[in-house]
Amino acid sequence: MRKILLFLCLFSLGIANIQEAQKLKTETTISQDITLNYLKSQPAGISRDFYIWLFLQQDISAKEAKEAYNLATRKNAKLFGLYFKKGDNKILSRKTICQRMSIDKLLKEDAKCIALALTTKNAESLDKKTLKRISNSIQSHNAKLAQNLQILASKSPFDTLIAKNAKTFAEFYFAVSQGYRNRLNFKIPQETLIKLLNERDSQFSRALHNMILNPQLKTFNASLTEVAPESILNALDAELSFYFGLNAMHFNKKTKALAYFLHSKNLSKYSFNKNRANFWAFLASNNAQYLQELSQSKNVDIYTLASLEMTKEEPKFNIVYDVQTQDTRATWNIKDPFEWQRIHDSFKSSKTKDKNLAQQFLLKTNNADTKAHYIFLAREKGKEYFLMPYKETFSQFSNDKQALLYALARQESLFIPTAISTSYALGIMQLMPFNVKAIAKELNQENEISYLDMFDPAVNVPYAEYFTRPLIKEFNHPLFISYAYNGGPGFTRRLLAKNYLFKKNNPLDPWYSMEMIPYEESRVYGKKVLANYVIYQKELGHALSILDLLNQTLIY
Repeated sequence: MRKILLFLCLFSLGIANIQEAQKLKTETTISQDITLNYLKSQPAGISRDFYIWLFLQQDISAKEAKEAYNLATRKNAKLFGLYFKKGDNKILSRKTICQRMSIDKLLKEDAKCIALALTTKNAESLDKKTLKRISNSIQSHNAKLAQNLQILASKSPFDTLIAKNAKTFAEFYFAVSQGYRNRLNFKIPQETLIKLLNERDSQFSRALHNMILNPQLKTFNASLTEVAPESILNALDAELSFYFGLNAMHFNKKTKALAYFLHSKNLSKYSFNKNRANFWAFLASNNAQYLQELSQSKNVDIYTLASLEMTKEEPKFNIVYDVQTQDTRATWNIKDPFEWQRIHDSFKSSKTKDKNLAQQFLLKTNNADTKAHYIFLAREKGKEYFLMPYKETFSQFSNDKQALLYALARQESLFIPTAISTSYALGIMQLMPFNVKAIAKELNQENEISYLDMFDPAVNVPYAEYFTRPLIKEFNHPLFISYAYNGGPGFTRRLLAKNYLFKKNNPLDPWYSMEMIPYEESRVYGKKVLANYVIYQKELGHALSILDLLNQTLIY
C-alpha cells in the first residue's frame, strides 16, 4: 500500500465540496510510514489492530512483521496473510500443505494428513464406501470428523443424525453445506425433538433457529408445530421461543404461536426483543391489550412506532436530538482513534473508583464537536438519543438523503468519527477499506485519500453518500437499502430474487419477512435503521407513516 500522507484534501462528490483539512496533531508517523515504535506506544485493541494491518502492508522486515503481528489483540486471517508474506520462514506446516491439496490427491495421503485437511463439506461428494473407509482410518486423529463421515455414509443420514445427541446434531449441521442442509427436510418425531431440546445445547438451539429460517425445510418445520408448547417451553431460550412462535404463525397455528411469543417476551433481556414478542403476540391473538401495552413503551423501535399508529396513542419515549455542551472545540484530536480510546477507557475504569477523575475525562468530551462522545459516556436511561452532529457535512445533501445517512450512521457508530469494527470498517459510516479504495479510484482520488481520512466526517460521510447512490437506485426502499449497506448489494439482490419474502398475498407480511432475513446482523440492522429513518424524517420536516412505509416493501 502507498505511504499514508498528511495533506490538505479538496475534492468534489458532484454535489458537495469538502473543505476541511485533515490535521492530525499527534507525533505519529502518519506523514511517513507507521513505525513499530509507534504501534508499541498505543493501547491494545481494535484500533491498534487496524494500524498493524496498515503497517504489515509497508516495506518492513520479517522481524518487524513478527513483532507487529504479536501485538495484535485479534489475530485474524487478514493479519496472518500479510504477516506470512513478510515472514522469513516460508516453510508450510503439515496441516497447510494437506489443506492445499485437491481432494483426489488428499485421499491418497496418510490418515493423519486426511484428518488435518478433509472437511465434512468437502466429503459430501464422496461415495458411501469411501466415507466409511476414511472414517475408520481417521478415528484416532479426528473423532468428530470421523463421526460426521459415518453419518454421511449411513443409509438415512437424517434418521442417523436425530438418533445422536443434540451436540452431534449441531456439529454436523454446521459442518455441511447449505445444499446438504436443504436435504434434511424430514419430519422429526415429537419425542425426539423434546429429548434433544432438553439437553439444553446452545448450538442445537442455533441449528433449529437456522432451520426455521430456511424455506426449503417445509416438512421439518411443519413437524415442529406438532409438539405441545408446554412440553418444551422450559427448554427454549427467548430467541428460539420467538422463532418457534413465528414458525407456528407460518403454519397458521396461532394459539401455539401465542404461547411461544409470551414465553419469549418473559425471557427477553432487551426492550427491542420484548417489544418484538409483544407485537407478535398481538398478531397471533388480535388482542389489543398487547398493542396497548406496546404503545406505552419508553423505547423507540419499529414495533412501538407501529403500535402508536394503530392505537393513535401519544409516544411515551423521550427523544433527544441535541444536548447542551460548551461552545468550545475539543482540545484533543477527535480524528485520532487512540485519543478517543484513551479517554473512553480511562472514563470507564475510573467511573466506579474515582468519580472526580471520571468527571475530568467526561469534561474532555463536553464540546461542540464532541457531542457524540459526550453522550456515549454520559447517556441517561429513559432517553432515546437521535443526535444530528456534523451538520455542516450532512446539510450538503437533501433532507431525504440526510435522514438516510443519519439513520445509517446512528446504527453504525453512534456518530463516533474514529469508530473501527473488527473487520476494519471505518468512521461514522463504517466504510470497508475495499470500498474506500474503490470509491477513491472512481473519483480519481487514489493519491489524495487514505484510509485514515475516513476518521474525518467531512470525508467519510460524502464517501458513504457516494456509496449509497447505486443502492438507492437499485433497491429504492430504505429497508432494502439498509440490508444492502450492511450485508452487501449481492446479498440483498440474491435475497429478493428468491421471491419468497415480502409477498403481497402473505397476510403476515411485511412483518414475517423482516423476521425471516437469514443473516442475523442484517435482519436486526434493517429494522433499527428503518425506525431511525422515520424519526429523522420527522425531525427534518417530513412525517412518515411507518405502516405505509412497510407496506411499500411488498414487491411481489
